[in-house]
Amino acid sequence: MKSIKVAFFAVLFILLGMARYSQAQSFHLVKATCQRWAGGVAGHYGVNYYIELETSSPAIIPDTVWVDGKTYPINFTSKSGNELRKIDSVTHKITYSIWARESHMEVNPMMKGAGSDTAASGKPARSFEGAALVSYRLKHKQHFFTVKSFTQLPQLNYP
Repeated sequence: MKSIKVAFFAVLFILLGMARYSQAQSFHLVKATCQRWAGGVAGHYGVNYYIELETSSPAIIPDTVWVDGKTYPINFTSKSGNELRKIDSVTHKITYSIWARESHMEVNPMMKGAGSDTAASGKPARSFEGAALVSYRLKHKQHFFTVKSFTQLPQLNYP
């Protein structure tokens, strides 16, 4: 009888551990695209990045994205930001949509001013191999997710 109890608790412990592990690993990439653009003011160009992530855990919250040496802070509570958090009422999956824009302007030596960029330059929190690094919080600890590559969309040319 004692061996049955020990076996039962061992199986229960393993199943609980697997559930926690699968919850921590349930953060995955749905889509990652980049699209070069040019136009508007003469010499204005850049890249639009879009990353869509999905998780089943409400405890996972992305906070920063690093792309091409630039830091893009994420704020899902801001109404004016380029981030969106959706919760599916049927599956209870949470989808995070993140837009980042790299913007440059060639400077005319006759005009005052400098080139612009919508992101801060910054070194990633850790080294990574891939196109982007996403930092997120889970149970008050920082974790990282690497976006291996972006799907390249056709260039946008504005008048």
